[in-house]
Amino acid sequence: MPLLTPQFALLLVTTAIVGLSFSTYFLLPKFLAVELAADAATIGSLSAVSLLASVMCMPFAGVQIDRHGRRLFVCLGALLFAGASAGFLVIDRVGPLLWAVRLLQGLAWPLFYLALSTLATDIAPRARMGQAIGVFGAIMISTNALGPALAEWGARLFGWQAVFGTTVGAALLAAMLTWFLREEHHPQPRHETTSMLDLVRRPGLKRVLLVTAMVGWTFSSMFTFHQPWALACGFEQVSIFLVAFAACAMVVRIGVGGIADRLGRMRVAQATLLLYIAAPLSLIWLPTFGLLLTGGLLGIAHGMFFPAFNAVAVEFARGNERGKAMAAYNGAFNIGFAAGSYLLGYLAIATSFPTIFLISAVMCAVAFVLLVSSGTTHD
Repeated sequence: MPLLTPQFALLLVTTAIVGLSFSTYFLLPKFLAVELAADAATIGSLSAVSLLASVMCMPFAGVQIDRHGRRLFVCLGALLFAGASAGFLVIDRVGPLLWAVRLLQGLAWPLFYLALSTLATDIAPRARMGQAIGVFGAIMISTNALGPALAEWGARLFGWQAVFGTTVGAALLAAMLTWFLREEHHPQPRHETTSMLDLVRRPGLKRVLLVTAMVGWTFSSMFTFHQPWALACGFEQVSIFLVAFAACAMVVRIGVGGIADRLGRMRVAQATLLLYIAAPLSLIWLPTFGLLLTGGLLGIAHGMFFPAFNAVAVEFARGNERGKAMAAYNGAFNIGFAAGSYLLGYLAIATSFPTIFLISAVMCAVAFVLLVSSGTTHD
């Protein structure tokens, strides 16, 4: 069966539009450092509060998406994100409004992301689920490059308010497009209801989620702190890192996105996790390697690992539990991301940026050992 049906194409267009709105805020560390004079601890904490809000919302979102359908929550998430982003139009200092807006953005993210990613697995043929997750992720990741690059260009020419206003409009457009999506609802009878806790306790899944959280920690060290580190090293255009990351991740997901389905999702996850260890190490020598190479290395590692391991996690769930499985997997990743963003920011002030990148590489190495020793065989 073909993967690129009209409905799947529409889902990808909606994903791209809402992804552009969301990904613009990957440039937020530069805005905070340059415009609001925020230090590393503040930047890390503002990233963490958004991710913690996402983690808190994910169990609710996963259950409700399975119970009430996907499309409704794509729309609700996009509308909430638009409303929260509008707050940036009046923010001129680090204060309560900034924290509140980041909290609301964090709550909005799992609503539309989980619903869209779950809908992608519903539309795709089962034998091509790993590829579907990869293509969906490739579109989202492509916006990780385009969003910050356009934001950096737009902020320079038109100012930050124009950039933030555009994110509001994009999120509203995505909300409108959701009403043209169709879905095959998987109603779950009350007597067969599975709680999030029941799902997480399934043999093998707990180890998968622990490894996912540790990888999230490693990812956060690079994604959150490459910008202040690059600025300290004398770089001015920091979005090059995100462009390289997104371009490489998109190429591997689209070009070899089906390899995990053919060779085994767990095998591919284990192999690419080895490459993941090298990514934060490369940032230690950023002045030598540059933003293009370091961002590209992270893109290749993450572009292969994340969808393959995501498919491993989804295989622990039945069709009417996929929303919960997506919530558990992304929640674990975001817990690691939030913990890394928060704790590493203070550690960077106490030590140095290279130190936190070394710690993150060690964290990823431990995750690799846990994964290869787990005996998990879901593919």
